[in-house]
Amino acid sequence: MAMVSEAKVNGGEMEAPAELLPALAEKPAGLPLGKYVLVGWDMDTTGRRLIDEICQIAAYTPKQTYSQYIMPYGDLRPGARRRHNVRVVTVGRYRMLKDTITHKILKTKSEISALTDFLDWLEKEKGDGSIILIYHEPRRHSPTMLLEALTRYKLLERFSSIVAGFADSYALAADKCKATVKSVSLRVLARVLLDADALAVDSALDRATAAYRIVEHLAQGEQQEVGAGGEGAGASKDMVETARRWARPVRTELDVLASLKTILERQNTFRPVFAPLLRSSRPERARLTQLRRLLADAGLLYDQLKEAWHQQQVEGLEKQLSALSVSAKKEDVKELIDIFDCHFDPTKAPKIPQPRVMVNRNRAVTSSAGETAEADGSTSETQSSPHNTPNKINNEVAASEPARAAN
Repeated sequence: MAMVSEAKVNGGEMEAPAELLPALAEKPAGLPLGKYVLVGWDMDTTGRRLIDEICQIAAYTPKQTYSQYIMPYGDLRPGARRRHNVRVVTVGRYRMLKDTITHKILKTKSEISALTDFLDWLEKEKGDGSIILIYHEPRRHSPTMLLEALTRYKLLERFSSIVAGFADSYALAADKCKATVKSVSLRVLARVLLDADALAVDSALDRATAAYRIVEHLAQGEQQEVGAGGEGAGASKDMVETARRWARPVRTELDVLASLKTILERQNTFRPVFAPLLRSSRPERARLTQLRRLLADAGLLYDQLKEAWHQQQVEGLEKQLSALSVSAKKEDVKELIDIFDCHFDPTKAPKIPQPRVMVNRNRAVTSSAGETAEADGSTSETQSSPHNTPNKINNEVAASEPARAAN
């Protein structure tokens, strides 16, 4: 199988992000030398928040696979339903998980039963070594969500005795293929590296398989054939060494989880300010969430800003929010000052920031609901009726003038 060439440059996927993603912020320190077994792994979840639940967990090795659907207590969020093509349905008195493509009811287990079975499967696979879980994700949500679920059911200690760390094939591919592809999504890498033009990524098992094969391919170096050890063979020494150097220990991901919980606690202190504002439209909620995260990342708390405003009004807010000058733009800081000033001053109406305007070629699109305008200057009235173009309206007015004069 051919290696990456400059001829196979992605031209149709999303552009590389302007800012460095968390997965690429720092190169992993790797794991110590030892005996490791590589397992491709991924999960489907009801959402991307820490409180969301697992609805499928899957793993892949060339010899064995594991896949289990889980019945969540809550419904899947709209984005998760579209990503995974599953939804929760109620049949009589029972809630079930349904495949929206085949319309079949999926066989599910409870989260604790599925996680226990998953650990049993990993224990058989590891033999006398340790497991490295390979996954593909730009923002490293899955390891923290898995560790949070394991902690909830007191399975973390057993998991740590089986799994040594997590290897992110996204970060590996971004480093190895940065000169040849613009995007390192699974679809693009499957097409460029694995010659798989129609890779299904809605299932966790498909993504786990693709992540394993991507690392396998990138570890081959100058070899012409992927998986030179033969069909069904285990990981090669080069592949194990590559995954070991790009893996993060479980304790590192636990530190990330603890840091994330600290940030969420800080964010919750701003509930009196942002909770009423978050009832607005979706683009405005996204903007508010971004501003709230800036405050939490800077280590600020609601009581600090409240005290600063009572002492020095807007000047006090400016002093406190000066800590954001490194990570935030001037417009962000100004919006936050306006929001808090209006919140603490009962004589002022609540301030809702306007979403950023995004320009896409010939169309200027505003993120706020109902504010889409053509770049040629057409009004919202002409947009609401595609037949009422300005030229047609003018022609109708001109045609009515002679008739009006005749009368």
